[in-house]
Amino acid sequence: MEIFNIVILCIVSMLIVSILRKTQKEIAIVITVILGILVFILVVDKLAYIVDKITEMSTKISYANTYIKTLLKMTGIALISEYTASVCKDSGEEAIAKKLEFAGKILILFLSLPLILGLFEVILKFLK
Repeated sequence: MEIFNIVILCIVSMLIVSILRKTQKEIAIVITVILGILVFILVVDKLAYIVDKITEMSTKISYANTYIKTLLKMTGIALISEYTASVCKDSGEEAIAKKLEFAGKILILFLSLPLILGLFEVILKFLK
């Protein structure tokens, strides 16, 4: 199973980074970033399949297409900001990581506003 390959890769990387962090912090950070890229490469085909299936489903319901695209964007923002924040934390830059997480949350909230307003309109129609 693919998860075992990913787990082994992460454990080996963790051991290497733990050793290097004490003496060569910059190399440890590079290894952490490379690990993230490798893990992404290992799962990108699954991610593409998920996006394709969700997009395929959304085309069958005309009004859902916009909402699905928005949800995919929100998911992308969450994943990218979480990964980047974790790299910042690994680098010892906790303050930068917090600011990045904050920005990601604001962007997700901004994108979700039309969905929330649309849901609110539907609820109001049912109440009338």
